Amino acid sequence: MASNQKKTDQKQPDKKDQSYYRKYYREIDVLHGLQSKPEEREWLLTVPKGEVRKTEVVLYMGCNVMRTTHLMRTVTDVFKLLGVDFVSVGGAAYCCGIQHYGQGDTESARSVAETTVKNFEKFQPERVIMWCPSCIFFYDDIMEMREDFAFQHVTQFLVEKLNKLDLKPQPAQKVALHYHTGGEQTDDETKAAWELLSALPGIELVDIGTDLKWERRCTPAVQANLGQEGWEALARESIQKATDVQADIYATIYHGCQRSLCGFEAEYPLKVEHYLTVMGRALGIEYEDQYKKHMLSGDALAIMEEVTPCAVASGISLEEARATVDQTFVKTEG
Repeated sequence: MASNQKKTDQKQPDKKDQSYYRKYYREIDVLHGLQSKPEEREWLLTVPKGEVRKTEVVLYMGCNVMRTTHLMRTVTDVFKLLGVDFVSVGGAAYCCGIQHYGQGDTESARSVAETTVKNFEKFQPERVIMWCPSCIFFYDDIMEMREDFAFQHVTQFLVEKLNKLDLKPQPAQKVALHYHTGGEQTDDETKAAWELLSALPGIELVDIGTDLKWERRCTPAVQANLGQEGWEALARESIQKATDVQADIYATIYHGCQRSLCGFEAEYPLKVEHYLTVMGRALGIEYEDQYKKHMLSGDALAIMEEVTPCAVASGISLEEARATVDQTFVKTEG
């Protein structure tokens, strides 16, 4: 494939850097385990051995969405309502490889990506519906695998199926969409999210614009490029625009944006919600955004009291659970 020769000039990491991946994926697993019990998960986090049932669609969750498990539950329920023949997969076992690429480990990135595609192929799907925009970016722009298998973002798939959804009227609410621009795929995903929200009875969707400084989506790299003060100023400017038009909801498209921006809800007279949460509500589907709840709380003891049953069921020690809670949700001064 042409992708084998693309962008391979990054520095290869030392072997000791492999600990980065273990730490990265473990943090995701723990956060997922604090929000759900094994028996509640309707998605595969390991690759099944032997033959598997053929499915029409593979719903590819990716890795980072596991930090916001309510979104995994929501999209799974929406797909069930649609009557789609699908299987959901995600987690480290189905990594796209972008983390390895970001560390300069291009050989591993290519190997991981190709292995995951082979794991998709076990289900003989007609197409793969990708939740994570970073996975699409990596497979499309970096690996150039668009011709290797059919895939699209979940927003685009849901637009195709929109006429099959029985969307119930909701109390009148004004929604301001947080979106990104600057690339064809990103613009298509924004257009699709806009169409989905516009179809919701009772929702008035307003355009507050965007800024190229957001880049493709809210990522740690964008925050690092802008600096913490610069990034917070950009976020506040956007949310203030939503406040100025009296929006009830500041809606995000991507799970990374939801995690990065949900904490601002404490400072503004609106809710920060993922677009699919808003859409799911019109379908009678609603799961609490535990990540946002804990972020707004910042109370380690209260959070631990709530997550302990899931931690125990998931085989996570309370010491590791507390360390993850402190690192993720508890703000430190200075």
